[in-house]
Amino acid sequence: MFQFMLVVGLVLAYYGYSVTKNPHVWGDQGRHAVKEENWNRYVRLNGQFVMYTGFLFAALAALDAAVSLPTWLYLLILVGGTMVLLYPLSHWMHENEGSWNPWPHKESEKHKRKRLAKEQTRQARKEKNGQK
Repeated sequence: MFQFMLVVGLVLAYYGYSVTKNPHVWGDQGRHAVKEENWNRYVRLNGQFVMYTGFLFAALAALDAAVSLPTWLYLLILVGGTMVLLYPLSHWMHENEGSWNPWPHKESEKHKRKRLAKEQTRQARKEKNGQK
């Protein structure tokens, strides 16, 4: 089992590193769900997440080879580590996209009207401040 996890971890780490250096490696996965001006940063953060997850998998595989871990400890480290790694991406998504969820969702008419009203008031304030 540890050989498989080690290989998967190293592949994920390499893929994540290549995505952080060249966002075009990511492709168009999720492009329609993210604002265009945030796309490169979104891809870099996803690359970092994949890279850190790969390092975690490789470290767990090495630890599993060195010491026979109880199953509950292994799952605790795996789930806890993944949750810790997901926090920066979800925090960034909430700040820049308005939602922690990177997958697209259908916007209701009520929310669409509220968003458009906020944009209009924001633009009116900008124009008012620009005229002063």
